Formats: sequence, structure tokens, C-alpha cells
Amino acid sequence: MKITPPKLSSSLEELDIQSALQEDNFVSSGIVTELNFEEEQEDKIIFDQIHFHNISMEGVRFHQVEFIDCLFDKCDLSNVDFGDAVFHRVEIRGSKLIGANISQSRLTEVKIEDSVANYVSLSFSKLKKVAFKQVTLNRADFIEVAFDKVKIEKCELNDANFTETSMKDIDLSSNTYEQLTVSIEKLRDCTVSTEQAIGFAKSLGLKIIE
Repeated sequence: MKITPPKLSSSLEELDIQSALQEDNFVSSGIVTELNFEEEQEDKIIFDQIHFHNISMEGVRFHQVEFIDCLFDKCDLSNVDFGDAVFHRVEIRGSKLIGANISQSRLTEVKIEDSVANYVSLSFSKLKKVAFKQVTLNRADFIEVAFDKVKIEKCELNDANFTETSMKDIDLSSNTYEQLTVSIEKLRDCTVSTEQAIGFAKSLGLKIIE
């Protein structure tokens, strides 16, 4: 699956994002580096063509925020509240999203790689052309998520919750977990390893002879 990367200019200049936010709720074209955000709450902010590098947004609340053509590189997004957000052509790599709330959001052409996202919530969201690669997703919530061309590869998924989420065309075989919560009736056409298949069979109460 090919995901279109963020369309970022090669000549972005450093941006004082706090000053930019005081002037307008539309922030465009710049690189944000080595800055810490204080907790704040802003509604309907749009970030367009922004390269976030090594910044902390821990605990920040941006309701209905939109990220378009954005790159998060080595950022701390732990405990952010991005509820009801839009992510379009966004890449997140080498970052922390521990406890992040991205529920009821729309993610399109998004790649999350080499990141730690334990306890992240994507529940009730719509994901189209989204890839998770080598992401720690222990105890993550994917409750009632709409998947459309989603790839989950070489991730840790222990105690992740996929209740009422269709796993059709999802390949779990390269991922690791000891326990996973799924709706058994939603597993049709999901690809799993032999060991994972045995685990699901046992959850149905079947007795397995090995």
C-alpha cells in the first residue's frame, strides 16, 4: 500500500508558532523546533505544511484541530487531546503518543512509524490508507473504528482493544501480543499466524490438541 507523504517545501523557515496562533487560527508553511507548548485549549485550528521537530505538546488540548501535510519528527504528543481531529497526509515518526486521545477523528494518508503509543485512543475514528509500523500500541483503543486500507506491521498490541471493529483485510501476523480484545464475529477475512489463530480458537472455548 502506497501512502502519499506530506507535501512539504524543502525550504521551510523556522516558525514562531505561539506568535502565529495569536494572529490566526490557520498556521501554514514552517518548521517548528525545540519548543514546548503549555497546556491550552483552542478550537478549529488548522496546521498546513508544518514540520514539527523535537517539540513537546504533552497535555495540549486542540479540539477539532486539522493537520494537513504535516510531519511530526521526534515529538512528544503524550496525553494530547486531539478529539474530533482531521489528519491528512501526515507522518509521525520517532515520537511518543502515550495516552493520546485521537478519538472520533478522520485519518487519511497517515503513517506512524517507530513510535510509542501505549494507551492511545483512536476509538470511533475513520482510518483510510493508514499504516502503523513498529509502533508500541499496548492497551491502545480501536473501539468501533472504521478501517479502510489499514496496515499494522511489526507492532506490539498487547491488551489492545478492537471491540466492534471489523478486522477485514487486516494482517495481524507480524504483530506481537499476549492478549487482544476483539469481537469474534468481526474477525472474518483477518490474516493471522497459526499461533494467533489457536489463541482466537481458545477464546471461543475450543479445546486445542497440539
